Amino acid sequence: MNLIKKITLFSFLIFGMLSVFSQQTTSEVITKPAPGKSLIYIVRSGAGFIYNFRFYDKETYLGAIAGDQYLVYECEPGQHTFWAASENRDYIDANLEANSVYVLNAEGQTGMFIAGVNLKPLNPTVFADKKLFYRAIKSDSKVLFTHPTDNKSENVKKGLEKYDELKKSNSKKIRVLESNMKFENADKPTR
Repeated sequence: MNLIKKITLFSFLIFGMLSVFSQQTTSEVITKPAPGKSLIYIVRSGAGFIYNFRFYDKETYLGAIAGDQYLVYECEPGQHTFWAASENRDYIDANLEANSVYVLNAEGQTGMFIAGVNLKPLNPTVFADKKLFYRAIKSDSKVLFTHPTDNKSENVKKGLEKYDELKKSNSKKIRVLESNMKFENADKPTR
C-alpha cells in the first residue's frame, strides 16, 4: 500500500512538472523608449545567417549584427533614413513618433559572393510580421546601440550617394516606415 502511494505521488509530480515545462511562453518583454524618444528594433531573417549586416541611421553607423542577434537603437523622433549594407544597400525612410517602438527586418538574400540584405519595415497588424518579431525577441540575443568607434566614413559616403541617386529617380526601392506601424509588445500572435 505504501508503494502504491509513492508511485501515485511520483506520477503526479512528474505529470505536474511536464505540464509546467511544456507550456510555451506567449509574450516577450520588449524595451520601451525613454520618454520623448523613439526605439527601433532591427531583427534578422532569411539567408546569410552567418554574415554580419551593417546598419546605419543616415550617417550614423549603428553596428553589425549576426543572424542570431537583434539590434535595439534609441533615437530622437522625427525624420530618419535607415539603411543596411552587405553585398548591396537597402533603404527605409521613416518619420518616427515619440514614445513609440518600430521594427525593421533585415532579410538575408542569396548574393553573388556574400549574402545581400533586404531591409523591410514590419507591420504590427500583419500576422507573419508579429510572428517574426516574437521569434526574434524570444530566441535571439539583444545588442544595444553603443556608438561604435569604427570609422565607416567611406561606407557612409557611398551609401548616401546611392540613396541620393535613388531619391532623384523616384525609385520604389526606398521603402517607407509609416508612423502608425508601432509595436506595443512582442506577444505570440494568434489567428
